[in-house]
Amino acid sequence: MYKIKSTWGGINRLTGILLFLIAVMLVVISIPAWKRFEYRAEKTGCQQAMKTAKDGLIIEYLSRYEEDTVEEARELLNLVMPERPNICPTRGTVYLIKGENGIYEPVCGLHEDDIKLRTRLNASRAMELLSGVITKAKENGDPEPMNVEISLNGKSLECVRVMIDEPIYRGTRTTRGYEGVVVFYGVAGDGVYTHTKLSKGEIAYFCYAEEDCIAVWHEKDGWTGLAYE
Repeated sequence: MYKIKSTWGGINRLTGILLFLIAVMLVVISIPAWKRFEYRAEKTGCQQAMKTAKDGLIIEYLSRYEEDTVEEARELLNLVMPERPNICPTRGTVYLIKGENGIYEPVCGLHEDDIKLRTRLNASRAMELLSGVITKAKENGDPEPMNVEISLNGKSLECVRVMIDEPIYRGTRTTRGYEGVVVFYGVAGDGVYTHTKLSKGEIAYFCYAEEDCIAVWHEKDGWTGLAYE
């Protein structure tokens, strides 16, 4: 009887371990699927919100203005949707670009399907925010900032100061050593950015990379990279 009980006890333990391992595997497998489902749900909500904002802009714009400027579009968007920062369910940054009808339309920095357009908009905004931090520090007589935190698409994003261009050419998904959204910048007077007409401390190089696209700015060449091809 002792041997039988010992055998059954071993089988029960083995069964328990197997069931636990199966449960762990199911959780691991389900996480990516859940993330995809969550992203689709967020994107659908964002697209619906963007359509509402777009329709409202068209109606208000045609009834109020004869000329079309981005300032007027911003004013109208605030009127149509006063909670503009929350238009996107995940707080994607909302940009305004001129559509085919000549009226400015809202575009989400997280869920826009045109990857190149999205990257260009986010890169330009990120560089604008970074430049603002550097300028403010200079005006206040503070030391030149090194790594700078900015807020983009509802998240904190670190802009890392470098002495030489980063070796990223297509996006972080296909570049070893990088992940997600990354930002790098170099300033006049540092590293390879010494031979420049810019004032010391001004941005001479800027790199904004998402998983599948990249936008790069240099003093001489302006914006380049996959987002501009």
